[in-house]
Amino acid sequence: MFDQADGRALRDMRGPGDPRGVSRARLSPTAAQTVGAIARREIGLAAKRKLFRFLFLVSLLPPLVLIIILLVRLLVEQTFGTKLPWDPVLRFLLIQSAPVALLALNLGTPLVARDRTEDVLFLYAVRPVLPWHYALGKLLAVAVPATGLMLLPGVMIAGLRLSVTGDLSFEQALVLISKLAVASGLIGCAYAGVTVGASAAVKRARWALLLAVLVFAIPDIQNLPIGPASAVETLIKALFRDQYGLESAVSALALAAYGAAGFLLTTFRVRKEMIP
Repeated sequence: MFDQADGRALRDMRGPGDPRGVSRARLSPTAAQTVGAIARREIGLAAKRKLFRFLFLVSLLPPLVLIIILLVRLLVEQTFGTKLPWDPVLRFLLIQSAPVALLALNLGTPLVARDRTEDVLFLYAVRPVLPWHYALGKLLAVAVPATGLMLLPGVMIAGLRLSVTGDLSFEQALVLISKLAVASGLIGCAYAGVTVGASAAVKRARWALLLAVLVFAIPDIQNLPIGPASAVETLIKALFRDQYGLESAVSALALAAYGAAGFLLTTFRVRKEMIP
């Protein structure tokens, strides 16, 4: 249920007849403020759960291990005077996508289902919250942590390779970070769409979790990566091996489509239920 902090975050409006004479337009939050308040609330609630904190720590292990590997590789190269032709970033992203997916499942699948169980959807309706505000806020609550956990460790690794190991030039580091941003953004978008969309489609969090897992298990069709898991793997390999083609385009479109589908499904479902 909403508490006082949530009420302040969403800024209850006073109408034109407010005794202080303050206009409705002046007190109404912008769409960005409303969406941001919803996303921050969900991330704050998730941060209090032990399982979420555990999964968050697990998702930090691959980049830490990779940093150690990079330092060991630097030591070996300096000791033996030879270059090791191994690019760790591709392997890191492929491994990192798994714990981030688990984190997204834990964070996203209860969001809408929990609001239904606690009968709080109508409380959003009596505040300046439109259905698309609600849907976008919920999706951002998943997409932002997922994108950050994919992007920021990769940026740290790129910086380490630029400044410490010296195997990247400044231009190469910028290209690497650009590729990381594209991959991380699409992955975060897809994970949010799958998990929050599943939560909006059913009335119980456990069924939302099952539905989201089934969506993640969607197989390829005629070697085209349309499932979230295969699309993530194909996109990462294409970006970091510079092997662009039909499969990489399909994977990028599939990930974006999962995010859009989750947003549209959530907006459609809550529009019928956000009745004051």
